[in-house]
Amino acid sequence: MGQMKIMQTKWLAAQMLVVCLLALVTAASAQPTIPTDRGGLLAGEGMGLAAPAERNGFPGPKHVLELKDSLRLSRDQAKRTEELVEGVKVSAIAKGEQIVEAEEELEGYLAAGKVQEKELRAKLQRIGKLRAELRFVHLQAHLRMKQVLRQEQNAAYGVLRGVHGSH
Repeated sequence: MGQMKIMQTKWLAAQMLVVCLLALVTAASAQPTIPTDRGGLLAGEGMGLAAPAERNGFPGPKHVLELKDSLRLSRDQAKRTEELVEGVKVSAIAKGEQIVEAEEELEGYLAAGKVQEKELRAKLQRIGKLRAELRFVHLQAHLRMKQVLRQEQNAAYGVLRGVHGSH
């Protein structure tokens, strides 16, 4: 009879452990993602940061690669475009990691409850500067991409992408 009691106790403990783990997983998944654009930042995605360039005749390297056959890119142009895409990805991921870290730091600072306006402003300015630097990475790639393409390719890009501001 003592053996049975031990087994029942172990079974009950195992069930309680499963319930606790499920509660922990549920609580963790209910936490908001900080920052909300975390996935895009860590993946080096453009997230529309260079949309003004796109609308005004500065083609995006990733889209140029997608349209390389239609644009009739030379081997050299394709290579330079691939290098631009890779360079942006590396730089954007690094900057994105810094932004996520700064946003998480801000979240923790606010959660601690002892907020000073001067320190809060400094944290926000740092995040703003990092986000501006990330946007520059993406916009700079569009500026450089325009220089890689010939004038008629830039015009064709605008038509193919439905962007008629191509200058």
